[in-house]
Amino acid sequence: MAYPRTDVAARPPAHHRPPGPPAGGPGASADRRLVAGVVAVTVLLAGSRWGSHIHVGPLYIGDVLLCAAFLTATWTALLSGKETKRVHGPGILVRLLLLVTAFRLLTVQDDLRVALRDAAPFAYVAIACLSAGAYQRVGERGRERTVRLLHGGLLLHLAWMVVATLAPGFVATLPTVGSTRVFEIRTDFDVAVLGVLAGLSILRMRRGRIWLHASVTAAALVTGLAQVNRAGLFSCCACVLVAVMLRVGGDGRLRLRAVVLGAIAVLAAVAVLPISPAGQRLLALNKTATASSELVENAHGTTRARLIAWERVVTYTLDDPVRSAVGVGFGPDFLQQSNGDLPIGRGMGVRSPHNYLVTAFARLGFVGLTVVVALLASLVTIAVRTVRRGPPDELTSLCVLVVVSLLIVALLGVILESPFGAAPFFWAAGILLAGERSRRARVRREPERHPLVSSPQEAIA
Repeated sequence: MAYPRTDVAARPPAHHRPPGPPAGGPGASADRRLVAGVVAVTVLLAGSRWGSHIHVGPLYIGDVLLCAAFLTATWTALLSGKETKRVHGPGILVRLLLLVTAFRLLTVQDDLRVALRDAAPFAYVAIACLSAGAYQRVGERGRERTVRLLHGGLLLHLAWMVVATLAPGFVATLPTVGSTRVFEIRTDFDVAVLGVLAGLSILRMRRGRIWLHASVTAAALVTGLAQVNRAGLFSCCACVLVAVMLRVGGDGRLRLRAVVLGAIAVLAAVAVLPISPAGQRLLALNKTATASSELVENAHGTTRARLIAWERVVTYTLDDPVRSAVGVGFGPDFLQQSNGDLPIGRGMGVRSPHNYLVTAFARLGFVGLTVVVALLASLVTIAVRTVRRGPPDELTSLCVLVVVSLLIVALLGVILESPFGAAPFFWAAGILLAGERSRRARVRREPERHPLVSSPQEAIA
């Protein structure tokens, strides 16, 4: 009988090993680098809508930081020469969406400035290419530093959200930034970001630091519940649920701590929802709910307005075969042309029906919508697989939270059409897509083995 070899260090399964150079190996110089684009993403998550409006002349801070990230990544790649290993991109769906966007831009005949503004939300998908390659080139320490930077940005976001919630009169005295004001709350996006912080804090709860992260979780959830926004509430709940499931582990077995944590979260939600502004607005959709008639009418009115707008935009797009196939393109105000802006508010500068899929269908038709739906479905599938297997690193867990949280509010608001929502979403999406492709390649190269057995023959013996 042959005994397993003990002189060979145990290696984790292929699907649990993150891509990137090993610590202390030949790629150690890259181990300290941050994932490209993380500075821009951190600034946008920390500053939200008002932060994205910071600009000098025509140059906005988010666009400047993203351009710098692309230039730095390109320069680094040129200096490093030929790659020693294959670096996986985010996949064909991202390239197809960029191709469709470029094609529709080539057909623009009217105001190019307006067309570029309409095309920007779809062009931001290129950020996935940036993060995908950078994630695989940095090492473990680089990914840890990336998470620390993002965590700091999320904590900064929580800090000013608490100030804005408790002292709205003080916020009214702060200077304006573009069309918004410093510390002005964009409820759907800001509550979704608070949900990401709550989820990350749940994942970071460890013995000896549990009360610190529990306090941050409570502060984020309480601040989020104090806002009047149902979409953000859904995102918060989803992030807490995903974080609890990620803490279960990758073996598919429930642990007592995870069960207790999930039970506490559910009980807290049941207790707090009826007394929170967001919860009252959600419960107001139920005709039998014990809410004021004004709150009920407001909640139902908002829901009806969006449903009517979506129906009018979809009908308008389907009325013409060309529009159905490739959309209206970039430049035309399809929301006004379809009268979909009437229930939402004409004259308010709104150019989106508060639903990313409806916007994609109107702009790019069935061709673009098919690509967008396939891309979003692949991200949801990767998130589910990550929860079931267990993430290879904390950065992957954080990216799952970002994608889940922002996707929910994007289906009920103007999130992925805005730089402060699109940049973090597609940056996280690129990491998830590249990580999944890299994992599949490693599994094909390295079939699963017993961790203490060096060869299949020894396992049989």
